[in-house]
Amino acid sequence: MRFPRILSFGRTGDELLDVFALRPASLKGLRVLDCPGGPGSLSSALRRHGARATAVDPGYALPPGELERCTLRDIAAVAEQISGDEIFRADFDQRQYLAAKVQAFQQFTEDRAVHPGEYVAASLPKLPFADQSFDLVLSSSLLFSYSPVADGGLLEGDGLDLEWHRRALCELMRVTAGELRVYPAHTQHGSRAVLHPYVKPLLDTVGPGWRSGLFQSCCDQGLRGDTVGLLLRRAGVNR
Repeated sequence: MRFPRILSFGRTGDELLDVFALRPASLKGLRVLDCPGGPGSLSSALRRHGARATAVDPGYALPPGELERCTLRDIAAVAEQISGDEIFRADFDQRQYLAAKVQAFQQFTEDRAVHPGEYVAASLPKLPFADQSFDLVLSSSLLFSYSPVADGGLLEGDGLDLEWHRRALCELMRVTAGELRVYPAHTQHGSRAVLHPYVKPLLDTVGPGWRSGLFQSCCDQGLRGDTVGLLLRRAGVNR
């Protein structure tokens, strides 16, 4: 798949907990940032498990009706391409996958109505939070995903290049007091998902105050290949 823009496209909270390989019991009491939150329901799931969740996304500046229109448009855009994409296995239930995106938007809308102050309109690489504001920072489907098609991402044209990724990762690390998880850290098209070419140069710039590695996603997303994410922890932090 390839797109001319970053999509308004969310996942259910339960799906994202599996994507990030998180144990719900470990979340209680944590300050958690979902960046970008998009029209997904991760914050709702985090709150259900006792975390103090904040979501940030530029789409939250849109009027609710416009955000819904963009989200349904982009779900349809994925539906147009997914069946012909060789990276997805033949046994993958694409209909259920797309239905879950509509469900995620409905859950997001309900949670935002109850917790409007926890949905902040902002975007990487500049976030409106103090240093080390969050115990756990989760970032899905932006870094690596929307790098240029030529580098394994989904975005046509220049995309979000390596320099943008350096600035975005640095900003995510700045607001992280404990642990940062970024998913995916793999390519998004071709015959199989492989480690994204930006991962090594990004990790080479991580300072000595951090431990870094990869984690295996626990969510079956129908992809052929290795579905890994990027894990960074401040030195001395154990979870």
